[in-house]
Amino acid sequence: MARPGERELASHSPGYAAAFGSPRLGALAGALSALAEVSDGVARAVTRHDRQALEAANARAEQLLAQVDSLSSQLTEEDRALLGGKALAPLAARLAAGSRRNAVLLENAWATDAALMRLIIGAGKDGPYGEQSGPAYVDRQA
Repeated sequence: MARPGERELASHSPGYAAAFGSPRLGALAGALSALAEVSDGVARAVTRHDRQALEAANARAEQLLAQVDSLSSQLTEEDRALLGGKALAPLAARLAAGSRRNAVLLENAWATDAALMRLIIGAGKDGPYGEQSGPAYVDRQA
């Protein structure tokens, strides 16, 4: 398995574009690879509760999405025919897995935040743990 930095270096090597059939597809693969790295950065930021890193990762993701949009609009019909193959499938799978992982991490962070807020609000009420005014479960819609 490659280390995180090795994927980025691979996207800038001379043979990388040729591996995808055209320089446009190589550039698109490089941008998608960078987007996957940012997705990994989002996961690290959420697990570390690092808001600044999360905001920086989101800003970088917006830039990369604009780049992916621009690059995909420049693809020729031959390039689009190659997309149907297995050339970018590993990147697509990595992005999908990262998206699912980040969604779970963010959902857990929101649920934890909601539970902590309920504990804080309940701290001022009478009784050893505060009176329950609602359901005794964590609201996942918070």
